[in-house]
Amino acid sequence: MRQNNTEKEVVLNYISSANKAVTISDIKTATDFQVDNRTVLRWLNSAAKQGLVVITGERKARKYVSVPVKSKPTFKFLEGLPSSKQQELLSMLRTLWTHNSTALEGNTLNLGETQFILNEGLTVSGKPLKDHKEVMGHATAIDLLYDMVSSELTVSKIKLLHKAVQTDIIFDIDKPYGDFKVVPNGTYLILDDLLEGKSSVYHAYSRPFDVPKLIVGLVEYIESCKPHSIDEAITMYATAHLIFGQIHPFWDGNGRIARLIANLILLRAGFAPLVIPATRRLDYITILSKYSAKYEAPSVGKPLYHVGNELKAFINFSKECYQDTINLIENIK
Repeated sequence: MRQNNTEKEVVLNYISSANKAVTISDIKTATDFQVDNRTVLRWLNSAAKQGLVVITGERKARKYVSVPVKSKPTFKFLEGLPSSKQQELLSMLRTLWTHNSTALEGNTLNLGETQFILNEGLTVSGKPLKDHKEVMGHATAIDLLYDMVSSELTVSKIKLLHKAVQTDIIFDIDKPYGDFKVVPNGTYLILDDLLEGKSSVYHAYSRPFDVPKLIVGLVEYIESCKPHSIDEAITMYATAHLIFGQIHPFWDGNGRIARLIANLILLRAGFAPLVIPATRRLDYITILSKYSAKYEAPSVGKPLYHVGNELKAFINFSKECYQDTINLIENIK
């Protein structure tokens, strides 16, 4: 009997080669899959969420048709690796990136569970559905980001990233889906001299009516970035990440999008993405908080960011985090 992974490949390969919409009965006849129909339907639903399959019709009339897979950009960090190793590395990076970025925001799935969900499209017993959807949404956002590597970044593309990561659609005019915030937002800062203590400091992010122009400014900054080395790329990554985080243009999902959009600079230069480990969450928040404590959030007519020890600390922190990516690539090679 074939293993489940092989069964899944057989089913998806058949749909890809069919060149027409097929029913579950067509798939069963052609592949003689050895698992139950419900398992195959879960695979197909997962493939649809990843944009690999389009589903039409309802219930027993459902049909499935393959979507041509877009070729991913070629990155320098993949050079010299056989095709199978390239795919293995991209898959591992997607899993690590998705796990750590969602875990930084409180997602409870561990690395193995994240990998299982992304590879099998199944849920993990006892874990919130919200966490599963966040993982799938972030992986989709990575694919969207790859598509942006060889094309111009626009404000509308940033809004598409929000639609990908914001998997719980809330019908609330104060919480726009795929659009900028309409209500002011802010955060209470975590600072070393406050941890003992006594009080907290509230930091307001950019005002809603300033956001459209500020994001245009961020897009212009990212489009101007042409790093010649990994050190330059990480410096620009940290700057773009910090700008986006200070603007905080959406009502939710800003941290995940900041870590995505800033990586566009590295990816365009041919470097692997920078992944901030969830294990360093306190360091990460504290460093950003120190910047926020010193500088007000951007507003129209004012600088998008400020150069100083606070930005330098975040750049150095980002360089430390990039060592995990370097280690992963070396292990694959």
